[in-house]
Amino acid sequence: MPTPWRKLLYKELKDITLIGKVIDLGGSKKSGYHELIKGQHNIDVANIDDEYGYDIKLDLEEKFRVPDSKYNAVLAINVLEHIYDYKNFLSESHRILASGGLIVIGVPFLIQVHPCPNDYWRYSNETLTKIMIEAGFKNIQIKSIGVGPFTSAYQIIYNALFFNFIRGLVYCCASFFDFLIKKKFSKDMYPLGYFIIAEK
Repeated sequence: MPTPWRKLLYKELKDITLIGKVIDLGGSKKSGYHELIKGQHNIDVANIDDEYGYDIKLDLEEKFRVPDSKYNAVLAINVLEHIYDYKNFLSESHRILASGGLIVIGVPFLIQVHPCPNDYWRYSNETLTKIMIEAGFKNIQIKSIGVGPFTSAYQIIYNALFFNFIRGLVYCCASFFDFLIKKKFSKDMYPLGYFIIAEK
């Protein structure tokens, strides 16, 4: 059973269309989201870990060994929180994008610590706006992903529930209570994370 964050993030990915050459920074050849993205594109997976599989071996904490303006789109799904030098990561992502190219980011906020191999950051909407501008991106769209406080609490305790039938029951209860209080407490107040699309 997927976590609320992953379920809602993948729903957002189903709504985007990418054309041309795409690089998935920190992605995996085993990823379940590549096939969700619409459009005629080819995805290169960039990673340093053999376990995930990759087309390009890249250390995302270093300057990328990728030519300028090579890609029409950059994906960074559940990776930004694991990058200590996020300024380098974003500026390098900008550099390898062609003019008018898109960066698509999914980054969690209210979620448990999950090292891979490290877990450094939780970014608010305001922080994401500032760091994306500083990296040179424009037409920045940031969307809160979530439902409300009960679903966010469920996300935090998800791993501790162990069994899918318990997870399902708690998720139904959390969704119900969030529905009851949705006028007072929004996903913007209790975001599981953010979905960002920006242009070079």
